[in-house]
Amino acid sequence: MAGAYLGAALSKFLPGSVQLLAFAVVLLVAALISVAATAVHPSTGSRRHGSVIIMVEGLFVGIVTGLVGVGGGFLIVPALVLLGGLTMHRAGGTSLAIIALRSTTGFYKYLDVLAQSDVSVSWNIVYLFAALGIAGSFAGGAIAHRLPQAVLQRVFAVLLIAMGLFIITSSLGSLPG
Repeated sequence: MAGAYLGAALSKFLPGSVQLLAFAVVLLVAALISVAATAVHPSTGSRRHGSVIIMVEGLFVGIVTGLVGVGGGFLIVPALVLLGGLTMHRAGGTSLAIIALRSTTGFYKYLDVLAQSDVSVSWNIVYLFAALGIAGSFAGGAIAHRLPQAVLQRVFAVLLIAMGLFIITSSLGSLPG
C-alpha cells in the first residue's frame, strides 16, 4: 500500500505514453515470471522465501502499479507463486484481497494527482469496468477451478504477452521526443 501511494505520487513526473510503455514492459516481464513459475513447480507452490524478500517485492509491485495506475494482479500472482510458495489457485484469490487494499490506497493518491492536473475521474467508465470486472471475475473463477494450475499459468502468460505487445505497438507513435 505504501508503494502504491509512492508510485501514484511519482506518476505526475512521467508522461502518460511513457507510463503506458512501462506498463507494457512490466506485462512482458510478468509473463516471463509466470512461465518460470510453471517450470519451477507446475502443480504445487513449493518454493518459499523469507518475509523480507516478499515485503520488498510487495513494495516494488506497489510502486510499479501505483505509477502506471493498474491493479497489479499480473505481478502479484507470479510473485505469490514463486516467492510465497502458493498454488496458482490460491495466489489468484490472495491477490484479489491485496489488490483491493493496494488499489484503494493508489486511487486515493490519484485523486490528488488528478486534481492537481485539473482532470477528473470518468465515473461512468469506472462503473462500467467495475460491473464487467465483477461479471468476469465470477466467470473466471468458475472456469479456473476446472483447469490445472500449469494450464492457468500458461494462459496467463500468453494473455500478458499479447497485451504487452499490443500496448507497445499501439503506443510507440505517441512517445515524447
